[in-house]
Amino acid sequence: MEFENLLGIIGIGKMGSTLLKAALKTIDNQQIIIYDIDEKKRQEISDQYNVKEAKNNVNLITTSKYILCAVLPQVIDDILDQFMNIRNNQIIISIAAGVSMKHIMKKINKEIGIIRVMPNTPALIEEGATAISHNKYVNQKDLDFIKNVFREVSLVVELDEKLMDAVTGLSGSGPAYVFMIIEALADGGVKMGLPRDISIKLAAKTVLGAAKMVLETNEHPALLKDKVASPGGTTITALHQLELSRLRSSLISAVEAATLKSKSMKE
Repeated sequence: MEFENLLGIIGIGKMGSTLLKAALKTIDNQQIIIYDIDEKKRQEISDQYNVKEAKNNVNLITTSKYILCAVLPQVIDDILDQFMNIRNNQIIISIAAGVSMKHIMKKINKEIGIIRVMPNTPALIEEGATAISHNKYVNQKDLDFIKNVFREVSLVVELDEKLMDAVTGLSGSGPAYVFMIIEALADGGVKMGLPRDISIKLAAKTVLGAAKMVLETNEHPALLKDKVASPGGTTITALHQLELSRLRSSLISAVEAATLKSKSMKE
């Protein structure tokens, strides 16, 4: 093998650690190397999963075929400054929201394969939603390799990069919207007399079950909604109230606002 390591992971916070566990399902542990500025965390993860520990980012970059940057947008430029010796046959994978492939290419000043990925936090429990885009220097073999890693923890879709901001606004930020909805549903149950712990469980399971019905039946959400709402019943009465409260409009506006914020984070 040309490279000592198949995969190098820079940043082993919650998402980086999750992706490490995902990679271990498809890659031998001795083909993976990690680095994090937090030495204690780095050593703990290295010992826990029996993967190699890089001396520094440069050591990881020069020895790895695929380099996964699992870091925040605020620090990725500092990381990219250390890519001066990267070769054209290596692949950079970034999960930094709002950081374009054009920006990465400009920073490293080299024609190289770049894969931009937008996962979301449910990947931490292997229920994520991930969008992937790539530039022209990425071949199908490289793309399939990265898709297979992310498929271990999420649904994976491939999109043009121009749509990645919308992905950030929908599935990237979306779990927070749903947590707020679950909290509100639970509060409604408490208002009507349910114990708090039971109300939260019922609300969360209701959202989970409804989501699985959309994915597994492949039916439009409106059709599934209509099947619950019988004529003159409780559900249609509640739906009318939600329409009066502009729930639908508020959620559309939330996705739009997060998308525009993601776009504004670019150069």
